Amino acid sequence: MSAELARAAIGWRQIAGLGVALVVAGQFTGWNYGLAVGGWANMVAATLLMAVLCFGLALCVAELSAARPSAGGLYVYCEAAFGPFAGYAVGFAVFAALSISTGAAVQFVSAYCQHAFGFGGWPLKLALFAAIIALHARGVGEAMRWMVGAGVLAVAAIVLFDLTMLPYFDPAKLSVGGRPLSIDPRGVVACIPFAIWLFISVEQTAAASEEVRDPAHAMPRGIIAAIVILLLSALSVLVLAAGGGGVVQVGAADDPMLAAMTSPLAGGGSGLMVALVGTGGMLGLVATLFSLIYSASRQLFALARDGHLPAVLAQTNRRGAPHVALLLVGAIGIAMASVRPESILLAVVLLLSASYVVLLAAFIRLRRSQADLHRPFRAWGGQVTAALCLCLALLVCAACFQVEMPVLVALGMLLGAAGLCYLQSRRHRAAASPVFVSPMERSSDV
Repeated sequence: MSAELARAAIGWRQIAGLGVALVVAGQFTGWNYGLAVGGWANMVAATLLMAVLCFGLALCVAELSAARPSAGGLYVYCEAAFGPFAGYAVGFAVFAALSISTGAAVQFVSAYCQHAFGFGGWPLKLALFAAIIALHARGVGEAMRWMVGAGVLAVAAIVLFDLTMLPYFDPAKLSVGGRPLSIDPRGVVACIPFAIWLFISVEQTAAASEEVRDPAHAMPRGIIAAIVILLLSALSVLVLAAGGGGVVQVGAADDPMLAAMTSPLAGGGSGLMVALVGTGGMLGLVATLFSLIYSASRQLFALARDGHLPAVLAQTNRRGAPHVALLLVGAIGIAMASVRPESILLAVVLLLSASYVVLLAAFIRLRRSQADLHRPFRAWGGQVTAALCLCLALLVCAACFQVEMPVLVALGMLLGAAGLCYLQSRRHRAAASPVFVSPMERSSDV
């Protein structure tokens, strides 16, 4: 079996669609819990901080992926800067975050479907994983068309929601009990893990760079387009959901958009509009599930191809799809589909924000140690942007220790097992070949 991905006709529009699809589900659910813990003003402040972090991070990732396209994404650049163990740790953390996220995503899809159509549960969850993995196995081009299509429909549903809620917007609804809006640092920090859910994972588009037709131009255009679309849609939802349906009603809901539209403060909502937005939300969740499976499988494939995990995980089928990695990601997602989504979300944010810290430090180091590297795109602000984002990523890590102790223990055990796997693979690699070729060096030939 081959251990190389197929280079497909993927352009910047598909990269933008992948970036939006990875994140858009977070604009339909999850973010609103921040309203309950910190209020609207603190949530807005936290959202703007996370927008700065994710936009700066996207610029840095765009520079790195345009210069050295690789399916390994973030971990390849961390390895180039700090060595094999740092790269592996970041790669495994990203893989763990993306794969367990599929469990939360499929639960949200099932809940939306149950609410809108009256069916859901395990039959739907299993059918979704089977169908999505089968589509991915047919090749990246086919999977991208489905992901981009579902993402576009989800964004259209957000626009429809905005137009529906605009007449009901009233600044008085943004506060509770008529109290004036205020911002305090503790409230902002409490909101951060939920605010970043509006943008998190857009940087994982780097995993597609090895399968892009022209990564030097497509990656920067696609990533920047995705983050701009997500920023505009996130702010519109944050303002109009709370300002139209009321902070209390929206903050306590599992489906904040539908809660806003059906709130008595918004006239109870039109049945047709609620159905259309609900369907769009379900499509957005499916698009995110599609994208998470794609990115997690590429991360796992790259780790195995580079000798960090068993080689069987790097096998590809005749269409160039990593079918073994896809099956393992599906198995993990099914196992996580019975864990409380709130616990999964905070664990995912903690894992990814920790990887951001290492990546941004790697960006700064590579700018200094590889100053002569050809960079078709250079991140605006360069090292200053990366340093600012690094500080914000550390703040996210600190904010995530709201996670329950059992989840932290489980994450610690998972990372400990990953460390043992690394030591074992290192011994095998040393025995097989004394010369180690880094994945970043290999990616220069892509």
